[in-house]
Amino acid sequence: MFDKYDSTDYWYTFLNSLDSLGLTIKSGISEIDEEMQEKLLTYFKEKIEAGVTNGETALPPSLSDYCWRLPKEMLPKLRSLAESFLDTDPQNGPAAVLLANVAYTDLGSSESLPFVEKALTLVPKDPCLNLLMIYKHRRYYGGAKIVEVQETILTVLENVLEWTNRQDNSARFQDARSFYFRQGVTPYSVYTNLKSIEARWEKKEKVEVVKKCKEEIEKCRTLIYTEQETFHREAIQASEEQPIIVNESPENVNFWEAFLDTLIERGLSTPRWVLTKNVQDQLLKYFKTKIKEGVTDGLTTLPSDLPEYVPRFPKAMHLELREFAEEMLEKQPENGAAAKMLAIVVEKNDNPNSIRLGNPFIEPAVQLVPNDPEICFFAMSSNRGLDELSLLEKLFNGAQSQGKTELFRWLAKLYKEVGTTPCHIYRNLMKKPDENAELIKRCKPLIEQAQQAFQQRLEEVPDDWYALRGLGDIYEALGETELAQKYPWEGHSNIETVWNQKAWVGRKLPDFSATTHDGTPISGSDYHGKMLVLNFCAKWCGFCASEIPHLKKVYEEYHDKGLEIIGVSLDENEAELQEYIKENDIPWPQVFDGKGWNTELARYFGIISLPSQWLIHRDRTIISVDTRGEQLGQLVEQLI
Repeated sequence: MFDKYDSTDYWYTFLNSLDSLGLTIKSGISEIDEEMQEKLLTYFKEKIEAGVTNGETALPPSLSDYCWRLPKEMLPKLRSLAESFLDTDPQNGPAAVLLANVAYTDLGSSESLPFVEKALTLVPKDPCLNLLMIYKHRRYYGGAKIVEVQETILTVLENVLEWTNRQDNSARFQDARSFYFRQGVTPYSVYTNLKSIEARWEKKEKVEVVKKCKEEIEKCRTLIYTEQETFHREAIQASEEQPIIVNESPENVNFWEAFLDTLIERGLSTPRWVLTKNVQDQLLKYFKTKIKEGVTDGLTTLPSDLPEYVPRFPKAMHLELREFAEEMLEKQPENGAAAKMLAIVVEKNDNPNSIRLGNPFIEPAVQLVPNDPEICFFAMSSNRGLDELSLLEKLFNGAQSQGKTELFRWLAKLYKEVGTTPCHIYRNLMKKPDENAELIKRCKPLIEQAQQAFQQRLEEVPDDWYALRGLGDIYEALGETELAQKYPWEGHSNIETVWNQKAWVGRKLPDFSATTHDGTPISGSDYHGKMLVLNFCAKWCGFCASEIPHLKKVYEEYHDKGLEIIGVSLDENEAELQEYIKENDIPWPQVFDGKGWNTELARYFGIISLPSQWLIHRDRTIISVDTRGEQLGQLVEQLI
C-alpha cells in the first residue's frame, strides 16, 4: 500500500490539512475560509506560471474531482485567473487546462466543450486534462456516435497510462491513481462496452461497425495488461519477492481451498488482495480446468461463492476468464460451467460506466446448471427481471439435493441479501388471488419447505435469530396470527444487515424510538393512523438531494391529508446535516445520532444504499422501500 501523501506541493498539504480541521475531502473542502482560498488561488497562479514541461502542466491531476467541491465564489476567481493569462498568451496550456476544468464544473459537458477542445490542442497528453476527460465520461451517454465515444475514451486512457508508467511513487502519481480507480472508467469497462455494442450490431449485420469494434477491442486487451503494470506495481514487486505462494497443482480439486488458506495465513482474507502474476496464472489454469469439466448431474466443479470472489480478481484475469469461457461455450453450447463463469464475470463488471444491454449469460446458466442453487440465487440478486418463482423452485430443489441444512443457509441469504423470499412472492400474488391462483399453488409448497427448514434449524440451534424471524414471517404471511405473535418479526441493530430492505415490504412497521437532530424524542407510535415516508438520506449522498423536490411536493400536497415524513440522516457531522436541512429548506424532522452507516434505525431496518424511501400506509403496512422520483407522488395519490 502507498504511504500517505507527503509533499511540498501545497495542494496535497491542503488536502491533508482538512482532517486536522475536522473537515473531510468529500465535503469539507467547500467550507474553507477566505485565507485558505487566497492561498489556493496563489497556488494555481504559480502552477500556470510553471508552464508546460515534457507535455504536461504542473496542475494536480485530479483537479476535476475537486472543482465542484470548492466554495462557489472560487470558481469565478479561478476562471478570471485563467482568462487573464490567456488574454496575453492564447497558447498558455496550464491556463487552458484550468479554464477547461472550471468551465466543465460551472457550465456542464456541452457548454464547456470549446474550452476542453482548446486545451486538448495545446497539451493533449496532460494528466490533469486527460483525467478531466475521464471524469467527463464517468457516466456513459449513448448516441449515434457510440463507437466513436469509446475510441475517445481509449485515447484518453492510453495517455493516462503512458504518463503513469513514467512516474515514481510521488504525490502526483498517488493522486492520479486514486482518482482513476474512483471513476471506474478503465480499459476493461471500455472492453465490456465494445463487446455489448459488437453483439448488438452483429445481429443487425452492421459489418463496418462490428469491424471497428473488433479493432478497438484489441486495443483494450493491450491496455488492460498495461494498466496492471502501471497501477498495480505492488503485485509485480510481490511476484519478485514471493514467486510461489500455492504449491498445489491447479488441476488439484483442493487448489482453491489451498489458495484461500494462504490468504488467511497472510492476513489477506479481506477484499484488498494483492494477486501476484504467478498466482494469477495458477488460478487461471485452475478455473480453465473446471470450466472444461462442464456439468455433471446438473452441477459444475467450480468453487462456491464465486460471485463474492470474482470482483476481487484483476481485470486481466476477468478478460482471460471471459474470453476462455466464451470460446468454450461456442465450442460446447451445453457447457454450463462456461455459462456460469460468463454470467458472473459479466454481471460483476456491470457499473454506471457500462452500456447496459443486459446479461445474456444468466438465463442460459440457470438452464444449463439446473441443480446449482448458487446460480439461481445469483440470478435473483442480479435483478434482471427473470421469473423469480421459477428461480426459487430451482434453488429449493438444488439446495435440498445437497443435504438437510443447505436449504436453511440459502433461505438466510435470501432474507439477508436479496429480500425475494417465498413469503415476499406470496404476498404479492395474494393481492390478486383469483388471477394468480396457479402461481399461488406453486408458491405454497416453497413456504412449507421453508417452514420445515426453519423448524429443523431450531431443533439444532434453539435461539437461531434467522429461523425464529423466518417462522414469524411465514405465519404472518399465512394469516396465522397467534403463531406470528409467538415469533415476532423485527429488526436487530446488532447485526450488520439483518434483512434486505425488500423483505420488509408487505409487513407491519414495528414501533421504534429515536431522537431528532434538535434533541426531540419521537417514536413510530406517534404516527399511527398517518401515512408515513421514512427518508433515509445523507448530505454526502449525491442522489439524495435530487429526491428532495419530489418529497417536498408530496409533503405540500398531502400533509394536510395525513401524510408525514421523517428523515433519517446517515451523516456523521451534525453541521453538515444542518447545512443540508438549510440548503433544501426541509420542513420535516431529521433523526440523527452521528453514527453514519451505523445509525441505529438504519442498522435495524438493514439499509444498505441511499436514498432509501419507505412508504408506510395508515395501517402501518410497508408499501415500498425504494420508490423514488415522481412515482412516490403517484403511489401516495393512489393510497391516501
